Amino acid sequence: MTLGLREVEQQALPPDAHPTILVIDGDVSTRESLAADLSVEGFDVVTAADGAEGLSLLTSVHPVLVLLDMFLADQSGLSVFRQIAAVSPVPVITITAKDDEIDAVLSLEAGAADHVTKPFRQRELTARVRAVLRRVGQQPAPPRPPPGECTVGPVHIDNALRETVVRGQPVELSRKEFDLLALLLAESGHVITRDQCMDRLWPEHQSGDSRTLDTHIKRLRKKVELDPATPQHIITVRGIGYRFRA
Repeated sequence: MTLGLREVEQQALPPDAHPTILVIDGDVSTRESLAADLSVEGFDVVTAADGAEGLSLLTSVHPVLVLLDMFLADQSGLSVFRQIAAVSPVPVITITAKDDEIDAVLSLEAGAADHVTKPFRQRELTARVRAVLRRVGQQPAPPRPPPGECTVGPVHIDNALRETVVRGQPVELSRKEFDLLALLLAESGHVITRDQCMDRLWPEHQSGDSRTLDTHIKRLRKKVELDPATPQHIITVRGIGYRFRA
């Protein structure tokens, strides 16, 4: 079992945790890929290798959505889907091989929230997951700044006073610079996507317009990094977003 690439106990996540997605798929590479991709998008991910394990986890981790492969070693995906539907209203997105149209039709007719085929594109799958969660009123909450004071690596911030100290020296930050830094520190070690940054700090932004974020990251690096041209703390994860490294 893989749990969102984070070490937490196998139990229901606390209310302020990131929403959990349960992946039931017999292919280990698919499970690991989905866990990595969805974790980056702000979800915790629990994986199961077969239907029995998936059904057991369903009641212990309380996922907001299930990704279910229709081809499993121990039983048919359709049977697992019906067992899920019998005990939980959780939305299910089914996954089938590209040429398996019958399973796709059967799952949708049985009430699946959506359907994707392998091999799937990560961005398309994420978009489908978010679309389903919007329909049922569940969304991963954007990362929140830690309460009170926080120290990560050379940076210390006081959220109440909105003060920043870098390597023992006070640093002046604009309101948005402080909010962005606090957001990165709140998820230190984890990736914050560009969309998450924009939605949290500039909720009125136009889709695809993130030049403002680039400008603020550049300004933050000048105030945090010893060498802004070779950042050691505010790390770019190409094509995805940013990560603060201690």
